[in-house]
Amino acid sequence: MDTVIKAFGLVFQFDVMIAIVASAFYGLTVGALPGLSATMATALLVPVTFYLSPIAAVATIITASAMAIFSGDIPGCLLRIPGTPASAAYTDEAYAMTRKGQAETALGICLWFSALGGIAGTLSLMLIAPLLADVALSFSTYENFWLAMLGLMCSTLVARSSPIKAIAAMLLGLLITCIGIDNPGGVPRFTFGST
Repeated sequence: MDTVIKAFGLVFQFDVMIAIVASAFYGLTVGALPGLSATMATALLVPVTFYLSPIAAVATIITASAMAIFSGDIPGCLLRIPGTPASAAYTDEAYAMTRKGQAETALGICLWFSALGGIAGTLSLMLIAPLLADVALSFSTYENFWLAMLGLMCSTLVARSSPIKAIAAMLLGLLITCIGIDNPGGVPRFTFGST
């Protein structure tokens, strides 16, 4: 509990609150424009965070991303064009409510469940993150290998219609990832003399 109180003390500083409010307006604007996703909003905001303190920078990125995901519901409800990929799942239902004259209700539902999901996700992350960190720190090379194998197997299981294509795509991706700088040694691999 002491950690949470210290975290609130860091967040409720004047410069951090200004950064949160400014990035909320930014995220609201970017997310409401169809074609601009929350990821793009974050990518466009990264150069600005170089001039902020670390806490303000993290708060800026999180706020802009969350607001962009919510505001992607606005064009989805009103124009039937999802503003972000996260809004695509219920665009048809929200637009149907708008056509019946219930646009305020549709936007209210989107706002309510976006906030509820954000709060539930934050609380669950606060409870589970320390446990997951302990598990991740106890991983050795064997566990890392099998975790990577699990991810590769899951990627081939997703494409059940043509598993041969999925395996070929996975192997091609693994081959491409071998090109570049070797992680522990810093030695170029498979670059054929080009740097």
